[in-house]
Amino acid sequence: MRLIAGIAAFLAISACETAPPAPSLAPEKVVEQFMWNYTATWNKHDSAAIARDFYRMGASVPEQTASLEKGFVNLRAQGYHHSDIREIKACITSGDTAWAGMKFSRLTEAGVPLPPKDRASSYELKKFADGWRITKLMGGDASKPLACPVS
Repeated sequence: MRLIAGIAAFLAISACETAPPAPSLAPEKVVEQFMWNYTATWNKHDSAAIARDFYRMGASVPEQTASLEKGFVNLRAQGYHHSDIREIKACITSGDTAWAGMKFSRLTEAGVPLPPKDRASSYELKKFADGWRITKLMGGDASKPLACPVS
């Protein structure tokens, strides 16, 4: 019985050693996933988590949290509940910088879009020791396709 258990353990270890490595995501896909995670946190109106885990725009985390919370208060006063993302595109612009574009609508709790229905934003990101962070947020033109900036 011990021999069979030993052989089974040996085969399991051998299989792990010869199995191909798990595929890693392309850098652009990592940035896209970061933006999807950002949106999920945004839709929770979690100002502290956004400031801590997604933004690096100069202000301290407490200052950025306060600024975000003021923004959410303003949005909720307009009837805002959550954003519906239609498209995210990301591209690496250098070894440690990226650009992301997003097309979305801001919706009420009933799912009615706040005007304008179609919106777009673009983001500059930088890779820090603790991961990707948004360093700049800009408006966009929802009528145009999302396209990586030309250097």
